[in-house]
Formats: sequence, structure tokens, C-alpha cells
Amino acid sequence: MLVLPRVDKVDVKVRTFLTIEGATRIEDTLFKKFLLLRVLVLNYSRVQSIPDYIGKLIHLRLLNLDYTGISCLPESIGSLKNVQVLSLRWCDDLHSLPLSMTPLCSLRCLNLLGTKINQVPKGIGKLKFFTCSEDYPVGDRSDNALVQDGWKLEELCSLSRMRFLALVKLERSVDCSINAVLTDKKHLKTLILEWTESGEGSYSEENVSNVEKVFEKLIPPSNLEDLCILQFFGQRYPTWFGTTYLSSLMSLILKDVRSCVHLPPVWQLPNLKYLRIEGAHAVTKVGPKFVGCKKGDPVCNGFVAFPKLELLIFLDMPNWEVWSFFEEEAAAPDVRGEDEAVEIQKEDAQSARLQLLPHLVKLQLIGCPQLRALPPQLEEDTVSLKKILLIGINNLKAVEDFPHLSELLAIKDCEGLERICNLAQVSELQVGGCPNLSHVEGLANLQELGLGEDMQEISSHWVPGLQEQHQRIHGEDLDVYTVV
Repeated sequence: MLVLPRVDKVDVKVRTFLTIEGATRIEDTLFKKFLLLRVLVLNYSRVQSIPDYIGKLIHLRLLNLDYTGISCLPESIGSLKNVQVLSLRWCDDLHSLPLSMTPLCSLRCLNLLGTKINQVPKGIGKLKFFTCSEDYPVGDRSDNALVQDGWKLEELCSLSRMRFLALVKLERSVDCSINAVLTDKKHLKTLILEWTESGEGSYSEENVSNVEKVFEKLIPPSNLEDLCILQFFGQRYPTWFGTTYLSSLMSLILKDVRSCVHLPPVWQLPNLKYLRIEGAHAVTKVGPKFVGCKKGDPVCNGFVAFPKLELLIFLDMPNWEVWSFFEEEAAAPDVRGEDEAVEIQKEDAQSARLQLLPHLVKLQLIGCPQLRALPPQLEEDTVSLKKILLIGINNLKAVEDFPHLSELLAIKDCEGLERICNLAQVSELQVGGCPNLSHVEGLANLQELGLGEDMQEISSHWVPGLQEQHQRIHGEDLDVYTVV
């Protein structure tokens, strides 16, 4: 057993103490001799308990116990009036916080990421300088008990300085009188909302209705920049998602939103640069609602959807089949004259003109096996597109007619892919796990070709043509290499 060393001589100059790897126990003498410590970091050690004497370290500003084996914190921690950061990430054996924690009047950051806290002291709202909480376990105890199963959302109301907030176990909140609990957080930049999955069991209608109502009330402040939604098991998004209210939002992540049939209409967020949608299992179609415009709708004329989006990621959407930007209307017999019909078609095309994703730089589609095709307007409008990554899109037959794609097209494990054509600006192509890819042409600017080992036979049908084209245009051999 490795013990942190005894200290026989007072060293008043020591301000920072970092952990010794493998240490399992801390001697009281460490704290008795280093009374002027400002920073104490014991992370990744096997320390299982903290001596009561830690309360004497009244100058301590940061206490880091991440990834340790501690099962409880001493009540004397309440004496650390100057501590600003308390980090308890991934402490698997820690399930409660001491009652004395709420008097920590200088506490600014409490990090509980990955630590399953079941009991917390009432009164976190007293921490007036509190700016960061990861994770904030939500509870709904209505009695006056000093120890609760989580903090009520109302306790956030007085924490006006919050900048980073991660709310976990939101399914435990059943109180809908929380309208302004987040809206007035004028300094809040990052918000994470997380629910708990029920395993293999299904959710009752009452539970689903409750999480939808609570979500509707959790209206973020308009200055929010990063929003992450995790494991929401409701069937519809809140109405505030479909407005320009979140005008400052730059990053949006929707992960494991398995029950929502439609994606939220976030196309009009003016500053959104990063959008990641993962685990939307109930979605079968991404259509006009995603970009907020139907074919023939005059509001589309000259409008821009996703005006600043740079990175778009769709991941783990096993039932997604159709991606379109306009409703397909059934063709009807046209009894008008040919000239009149042509003019009407031109008017329809003009009125339905919607500019899409003008600043999109990178598109990633991963684990969407049923998706049949990429929408044509995506190919036309993405003038800034540089990279496309496609993995596990088994039903996709062709990738073609991306005139602006300028750098990389990487495709892996797309078993149904047959054609890659008319990508005049692409400089690098990587392909693997595409056994039916029989036509690759129209890549006049191709400089590098990466082939998986499984592509050697099928690529023999089109690699010579690419090499000949490259030799003719550039006067040198095409760079062909093997990708893993």
C-alpha cells in the first residue's frame, strides 16, 4: 500500500500539491504541514478517504478528486470558505454530498460528471458566486428535508451568474412552474439537458407527457451559445425550438432523441455553426420542416436556411430513408398550353427558391443504412463545401453532381454504392467497403486516391480511366495509396 509521504518540516512556501500516482491513503501530517495550500490535486489516485483535517486548509482554492476511490467527503469541508473549484468527476463510490457544502460561499464550480450522486444538501441556491455545474442532479422533493434526492429546478433561480450548466436526471422533475428558471441567466453560455434512459422498458404516457411539459418550460436565455440535448424520450420538441429566439446559438447537439419522429426546425438560427444529430431512431424522413419551407411557398424566395452552418453531422439513424427539402407533389395532367405551362414552372421555381447551407464546409453521414439518396439542392447550393464523409449508408446508390466539393470525399462501408460521378473539384477520394462501385468518373481535379484493401478487384474497372485522365490533364501519375 502506497501512502502519501509524511512531512516532518513545515514548508510555508508550498501552494500546490499534485497527486502521487498509486497513492491509496493520505496522512493528516500532509495537511498539518502545508496549511497554505491553494491547490490540491489528488486525481487518478486510489485514495479512498479524505482526513477531517482538510478543513484547516482555509486558503485552498481548488480541490480536485477526479477518478479517485472516495466514498464520502468529511463535513469539515464546509470550512473551506475560499474554495472556488470542487471537482469530483467519475468518483464511482461517491453517492452523496455533505450537508456542510452549501456554506461554501466562494464556490464557483462544482463538477460531478460521471459521478452518480443520489443525495445532496438542500440550499445550493445560497452559492451566490456559482457559475459552473457539471452535473446538476435534478430532484423533486417537496418536503423540508435537509438531504434530498436531487436539487429542485427552482433552486437555480437565485444563481444568476451561471455560465455553464448541465442538468441531469430531468425525468425526476414534475413541477411545471419553472418558467423563468433559465430565461434570466444572462451569463449562461453552455447548457446541457439530460434525461435518464429506462433501459429496455418503455415509458408510460404520463412520463412522456411530463418530460415534454418540463422541457417546454426550460426556455434558455437568448444569449446561449451551446446547447446539448441528451436522451430526451418525449415525442415532440418544445415550441421555442422553432423560433429565432436562440439568436446567439452556435452549437446544437441532439443525442439519443429516440422517440421524436421529426427533427426540430432550427434552420432559422442565424449564428448556428455546428449541428450534430445522433440516435434519432424514430426519424424516417428529413423534409421541408427541417428547412422551414414548402415547394411553392412565396416566403422561400430569397431566403437562406442555416445561414452560417459549417459542420453538419447525422449519426446512428437506422430508419432514416428520405432526405428532401421540398414536398414532392403528385404530377397531374396539364391541360394548358405548352408556353403557359413553361411560364408557370419558371414562376414555381423562382418562388420556391431557398438558399441552403451557403457556408457548409463539412458533411458527415454515419450509420444511416436506409438513406437512399442525397437531395439535389444540397449538391447545388453548398458552394463552400470541402469535405464529405459517408460511412454505413448501405442504400445509397450514387454520389454525383457536387460541383463545389473541393477537397475530400471519403466513403466507407456503403455496400449499395454504384457510382461516383461529376465531382469536378474534388482533390482526394477515399473508398473502402464498397463492393458494387463500378463507375467512377468526372473527377478532373483528383490528386490522390485512397483504396481499401477490399477494393482492389472492383477498382480495376475504373482506376485506369482516372489515371489516364490525370496523366492527360496534369502530365503525371495519379497518387494511389491504401487506406485502412
